[in-house]
Amino acid sequence: MCGSTTVTITISATNANPFPPTISDGTNVASTQMDDDNLTTSVKSGYIIVFKKGGDIGALTGIYETGGSNVFSTNPAPQPDGTWKGVIGNFPANTIESYGISYTVGAVTYNQDPKIMINK
Repeated sequence: MCGSTTVTITISATNANPFPPTISDGTNVASTQMDDDNLTTSVKSGYIIVFKKGGDIGALTGIYETGGSNVFSTNPAPQPDGTWKGVIGNFPANTIESYGISYTVGAVTYNQDPKIMINK
């Protein structure tokens, strides 16, 4: 993957407001459930996606495919630093795929379903 572009997606929530999370890809930010569902991170095939926690999130517990085609050619996996890293698969331009994020705040696990759009 030498020379591949990396996009970082930060998932944040607080103890006072654990759900929905704020999701930021460095360009777009969404902070309500409807916006999170419609948050579309624009990437290209082969991009490395790093998911990191913010705020009071204790852990990211899963990054997963939610139906349809799996947008990742290498499924996101936990890294030693607490982030998750995956690689976007080869899809036609303007493909939009949902994926799921599971995270904990305190002892409770929450889930959210943002989207990724492929731009070649």
